[in-house]
Amino acid sequence: MKINISIIIPVYEAVNTLRKSLNSINNQNIDLEKKIEILLVIDDGKKYNDIVPKFNKNMSIRFLKTNGIKTGPGNARNIGLLKARGEYIGFLDADDEWSENYLKKMYELAKKNGLSFAPTRVYKNNELIGEFEGKNKKYLSINDIGEIPCSFHPFVKRSLINKFENYRSQDVYNTAILLNKKNKVEMIQNEYYKLNIQKESVTKEKGFSIKIDQAYKKYQIKSLKMKNLKISKIFALRRIKNKKYMEWAQKNKKSFYEYLSEEKNG
Repeated sequence: MKINISIIIPVYEAVNTLRKSLNSINNQNIDLEKKIEILLVIDDGKKYNDIVPKFNKNMSIRFLKTNGIKTGPGNARNIGLLKARGEYIGFLDADDEWSENYLKKMYELAKKNGLSFAPTRVYKNNELIGEFEGKNKKYLSINDIGEIPCSFHPFVKRSLINKFENYRSQDVYNTAILLNKKNKVEMIQNEYYKLNIQKESVTKEKGFSIKIDQAYKKYQIKSLKMKNLKISKIFALRRIKNKKYMEWAQKNKKSFYEYLSEEKNG
């Protein structure tokens, strides 16, 4: 059976959030003739069978396991890519959601261009605190990734995607590589990726921003060695933004996305 779309979800400590994420997939307005597989890549050794809802007839779910505990989202995504059978690949985190027409529009645009993106809306306690998209709202460019340091999740033809680094911010690095090939990519309109900030957001953990800076530095140097100056510049800009956040957070004790939202609304 031909699979049109594979959706990869790394799962770690997601007992309280995964059902909501899966329901957002189940509630998508998409042609029932499109065959969709959902790959849950379990990275905490737990069983999530009881959390999974009954899916629409065109959707199936597969449980995969990493080779350890907390091996990292990069490793989990790579396992998903290795096992995926879909022609196109989408990504969802186990505490995030999609708006109702997200999948339909992302798939249609990816079929046209090989790659598509959506605006990211950030919510805290179900309250919208910020929306992020490219400077030109119709497109996301490689420069946007440096100047707007938000997570943008690609929907991509499987043959175009690269293996993920198993390091922090590997999704950003992978997105930068994809955009570097295309320069700019069309974004869907009126739909969005819903990024949920949890009460104890990982971006507020002690030392998190220091680790992020280390990751950005690694990608900056790696890109420089590969003579990819555009990507190196992206991570140089992100390091500057991250440093400003660390100074701001000493007084405000809020997450990085809350900082970005306040800066944007300035």
